[in-house]
Amino acid sequence: MASRAGTAASDSLTPRHVAYLGLMHMLGAMVLDGVINFGLTTLMYKGTKSPVMLWSLPNTLAGDAFMTIVIQTTLTWFLDRLAVAADLKKGLVTPLRMPRDAHPWIEWFVGLEQGRRVDYTVGGMGMSQNKSRKEQFIKGFKFHGQRIGVIIVATLIVFWPITILILMVMRSQGIGKDDGPLGGDFNVWPFPQIFKGIYGFATGIITPFVSYIALIYQGESMIRVSSLHSEDEDSAGEEDTMMDDLQQHV
Repeated sequence: MASRAGTAASDSLTPRHVAYLGLMHMLGAMVLDGVINFGLTTLMYKGTKSPVMLWSLPNTLAGDAFMTIVIQTTLTWFLDRLAVAADLKKGLVTPLRMPRDAHPWIEWFVGLEQGRRVDYTVGGMGMSQNKSRKEQFIKGFKFHGQRIGVIIVATLIVFWPITILILMVMRSQGIGKDDGPLGGDFNVWPFPQIFKGIYGFATGIITPFVSYIALIYQGESMIRVSSLHSEDEDSAGEEDTMMDDLQQHV
């Protein structure tokens, strides 16, 4: 359990949650994604001997935009969940309970199916000790892979087609075209870098959703652990009572 001991899960979003999600995990994450994409694109394309094209390999902006969503979404899913867990330990924010009117999709993303918790240790990137390593890997891969896949598909549908359309319009207008000996649709520095910086910034908007899911997951996990501890204590109390009764009748 990643949340600080004694910290109760909140029933709803508070102003602190809104600031946490909106500033740190939306605006902050978007700026960070933009800067990282700008830097990586500089390393990839600055001084390249192959022209930067829209479709043609090896330097294809269309393929780059596609893979950016796949890689960035996957890293966001894992790294942001770890960041939320660390922030909970520091007490920067409190975990959340599952909203009573939550959409089934939210329950599924968190790891709730038909009102029953899925193995929360897998959802939290930990592993149950009573399963083999192969079973742990398969279950963890399925849990995370399905959710990452859904976010990737949704993000691609929203961002990739309109991005390609914008790039096609720019190419038709000769924006970014290299008239030098190397040629290329968008080979003029720093057009590819600016494009990827803006693109990374825009696609980073998915981060607060992942953070929100992580906050609910941590809250529900904390509640489940507390419930299990209570059940153990109740069972121990019942056993002590039965032993006392037996001793009185002996």
